[in-house]
Amino acid sequence: MNQKINAAENGTAIIIVMSVLATLMVVVGVAFEYTMNVGRNVQRTNRLGSAIALADGCLEYNFAQWRDYCRKPGVPKPPTTAELSALSLPTATQFPDIPGFTATRNSYDPTSNVTVQECRVEAVDPQLQALPKGADPVATPDVGDGNVLTYNYRAYASVTLPSRGGNLVAKVQRIFQQRRESVFNYAIFYVDPLEIHPGAALNVTGWVHTNSDLYTGHNLLNFSQKATYSGDWAVGFDQGSTTPFRPADTSHIKETPTAPTGVAPTAESTTHQPSNIDPATFNASDPNNTGYHELIEPPVPSGSPDPFADARYYNQAGVIIEIDANNNITIERGNGDGTATILTKRSTGNDKLLFDMFNGAITTNAPILDNREAASVRLATLDVSRITLSQSNAVNKVGWKAGAAFNGTVYINDKSAAANGVGAKRGIRIANGTLIPAKGLTVASPNPVYIQGDFNTGLNPPSNSGDPSQPQAANYTRQPCSVVADAVNILSNAWNDANAGTKPTASPTTINSAIVSGNVTNGSGFVYSGGAENFPRFLENWSGQAITYYGSMVQLYQSQQSIGVWGKPNVYDAPTRKWFFDTNFKLNMPPGADVFNTYTYSKGRWSLVP
Repeated sequence: MNQKINAAENGTAIIIVMSVLATLMVVVGVAFEYTMNVGRNVQRTNRLGSAIALADGCLEYNFAQWRDYCRKPGVPKPPTTAELSALSLPTATQFPDIPGFTATRNSYDPTSNVTVQECRVEAVDPQLQALPKGADPVATPDVGDGNVLTYNYRAYASVTLPSRGGNLVAKVQRIFQQRRESVFNYAIFYVDPLEIHPGAALNVTGWVHTNSDLYTGHNLLNFSQKATYSGDWAVGFDQGSTTPFRPADTSHIKETPTAPTGVAPTAESTTHQPSNIDPATFNASDPNNTGYHELIEPPVPSGSPDPFADARYYNQAGVIIEIDANNNITIERGNGDGTATILTKRSTGNDKLLFDMFNGAITTNAPILDNREAASVRLATLDVSRITLSQSNAVNKVGWKAGAAFNGTVYINDKSAAANGVGAKRGIRIANGTLIPAKGLTVASPNPVYIQGDFNTGLNPPSNSGDPSQPQAANYTRQPCSVVADAVNILSNAWNDANAGTKPTASPTTINSAIVSGNVTNGSGFVYSGGAENFPRFLENWSGQAITYYGSMVQLYQSQQSIGVWGKPNVYDAPTRKWFFDTNFKLNMPPGADVFNTYTYSKGRWSLVP
């Protein structure tokens, strides 16, 4: 049966269809617009991420440039903002994926098409406020450690990248920190692998650090403060390798190896660079840049800049003493620039006072048999009592002999070994050093040094009780002292040259001084270096006798003259070691100690700038 379609109903259907279509079109349009917005936002977000990544790359470049500038020879202090304007800007070759890359140090200009603006590093104060361009950076000292200083810098980079809807700008900043501290803040500081395997209980009362690998093997060792390493840590002996790191060889430990007690060693991500000189720049063909041993070597005339010019003890010594093959002694005043002025009895003014002060204080040609070196060593002796004011009681000395303007650093070099044939050995002895004037004394030498008898203790010190509060005699204040040499040997109060080579019996002895010295590296296979417990070397039978030591032990290089290996028979019997870190070094450094500032560079807080 046919039905008629009502016209009104037909019109209604058409309206409904059109409404649905319109709705669908709106939905599609909204979806399209949403998709386009999402796409644009994603693109802008990705572009913004690219801009931030590019800014971070510029900050990394700034960091490398800033650190390299701080390490340059002749830059003895943290640089100012004005000095850092000489840093190089990043170039297009470093960012090949950025079309038309350009960079400037200028302040941000939104109308500029320069890719990277404000690419700079500036000095800031401890509150991170910008300092005037020419102002010296302001240090933040560590609480309780006046010779640990942190200098802050802020690096900027503002990056502009084109994007849909207009340019995108990412402004990024990061704090850079230069931390300067003395190696004399440490009870034990090593550049090379550090082994500590005491045969008796040993309590290390100060910080310990190695820029390389740490090896410990006995719980008789106790770290009472922090112990850090920049390589790896193993319980056991080193196998004799230096690189790459290999697990410790425990077969040489009779008992089961155990970790030290006290504070557990921890890893550090950075190394501490003595004298702010990067070991990567050492060059065996450059006579002035062969390694940290240069600190105790005289400069060699060459056509290239001397990276150690500001650090050499030869350059900073107030008095230089040189001994030739015929035992002739030359006394010189250091000029501070690698040259020296010869002093004689005809000198005038302070030069005459310096000559009189040291003339007669040096005697030569005292051979002793050093069983570790398996050779006779000809000693020149510095009699410290001859350069200090004469005084007959235990009251602290008040000055240097003759009132000379002496900076407290003496450099002694017996240069005669080469002229006396292969195997000739030379050394410097420090004797009669119980009394040291205020402001201290540093003795530096490229030769091995032998410290004989109590040093920096005052007259009649306590009988080596090992009491940390009594390392010196009553009425005497121990002074900041250091001995810096190819190797450092300790001869007891009982030492007699005539008995050298026989392992004579030692007597209790106290040494109050930092020791900076070389050691003898492990050989291939297992050749033990003697470890930190044998860092100061011995030539006597110390069995049952105490060596009391207050100071800081620092290893920066391998010995070049005293190269006898540890472990030979008939050399010494181990002492009772009563060792303490001299906390006075936290605030009162030995003369010339700025040489041994170490530097670390780190990246601190990162943030986006509005």
